Amino acid sequence: MGRSYVIGEYSEKYLKKLKGEERFGTTGILLGQITSAKTYIIFAARTPLKDHAELPPENPDEMNASDIDWVSEHARQIARMLPGGILVLGVFLIRPSKMTKEEAHDIFRKLATAVEAAVAKERLWNFTEDETAERVVLQVYADSKKMKVQAYDLHNPQTPIKLLECKSSSLTSPWQIVEATINVDVNIPVPVAAERQFDKDSLKGLNNWAKQIMQSSYLINGQFKEPYSLLGEGSKKKATAEVQFLTAPVMIIDGEVDALIEDCGSSVVVKGTVRCRAYLHGSKSKVKDAIQELKRDVLNTVFIRCQMVFEEQVLNKNVEGDSSSLKAPHRIFASVLPSGVAFCDYGFADEGNKEQEERYKELLDYELNPAQLDRTEEAMLEEMGTEGADALGRKEDLVTTETGFKYKDAQELPKEPEEEQERSIDEVASSFDIAFADTYSDASAEFACGVAAAAGVGVIAVAVSVIYFGNFIGASA
Repeated sequence: MGRSYVIGEYSEKYLKKLKGEERFGTTGILLGQITSAKTYIIFAARTPLKDHAELPPENPDEMNASDIDWVSEHARQIARMLPGGILVLGVFLIRPSKMTKEEAHDIFRKLATAVEAAVAKERLWNFTEDETAERVVLQVYADSKKMKVQAYDLHNPQTPIKLLECKSSSLTSPWQIVEATINVDVNIPVPVAAERQFDKDSLKGLNNWAKQIMQSSYLINGQFKEPYSLLGEGSKKKATAEVQFLTAPVMIIDGEVDALIEDCGSSVVVKGTVRCRAYLHGSKSKVKDAIQELKRDVLNTVFIRCQMVFEEQVLNKNVEGDSSSLKAPHRIFASVLPSGVAFCDYGFADEGNKEQEERYKELLDYELNPAQLDRTEEAMLEEMGTEGADALGRKEDLVTTETGFKYKDAQELPKEPEEEQERSIDEVASSFDIAFADTYSDASAEFACGVAAAAGVGVIAVAVSVIYFGNFIGASA
């Protein structure tokens, strides 16, 4: 039996509205969920027009590289607003009557490939072999009532685009929700070459942490459930499932690790607490799928906030400034669909409802009511105290040496236990202690002498987000 494709009533009405406004040539992004048997299209958002134009270009078949980059950047920004379980599924086009089939397919190939590449740049995880590589391309015809949904194979871009049968549905049947509160405490050495371009490659230190999260065990509402059991099994009523992740050191298999020595000019300290959420459609979702989507949301929200902090630094031209304290953005959810599925945005401390409304309008073409915003998810963490921030911010604990940098004297460091036990990352994270080894060469000692504590998602119970970004501490070797 083949894969089924379902389009939600909201998306269908939105696309017909764009056609009714004669916005022919409009491109946009499709959002939804992919399961083992079905693909759900739950939301569509047109790409903002360039240069404040009032209508899309008359000849979309003549899209140049900058136009494609514009669409893919829109997709990247939207991907940041998605909770676990919701993905960028593909693209749509309000197709002009004069456009040929070949021209439409050529545009779809270019757009679908560019969109997936842009979104993948901010992922710390990969799709499994069992997950479909198909993405959706949708055409709304100018001269008929037809709405054609087709599948595009990401692994084989040159294969013909398949025509699909797509059913319409309200998609308001129960969506199961899983949530988790995660404490993060990661130190990331930043290679000299990557200090000015903050991307996935410059956050290689997050990879081991990401593996820990993806390999972690779990408890659901305090109990273990078999991976292939139903998520809602044993529950008398629909309720949000609270997940607790239990991490252990990443298993290293012989032959899998290649040593790499790089000069590091600074390091990034990611430390704090985040709130994560994933949605699954229907009542037959399996535990393994829910846990996988929630873990992916953990990785997404941490990486996104790190990226946003650095972007804010670059925007304010403060990359080489004095040590200072910055707050990473809060995650603010907003229910935008009748089904109750919520998207999210990230707001800095100086931003209010107006900024949230503007971003929803620009990126999602959605008129947001301030009453839809839910700031309580992470605001409650802020009320728990500021002890973690004070601990990270005490510069008197920082000591420089001739060969490197360390937080505390060696005798003050806690002794390592004989066996590192599996621990919950829902527990309050311990203070961060680290000391650089004294094996740096003279050439690299200059870089080892300092640390720029930066980026992150907060410090323990402080609004998920106190970040320190500083220049080097200590003298050159």
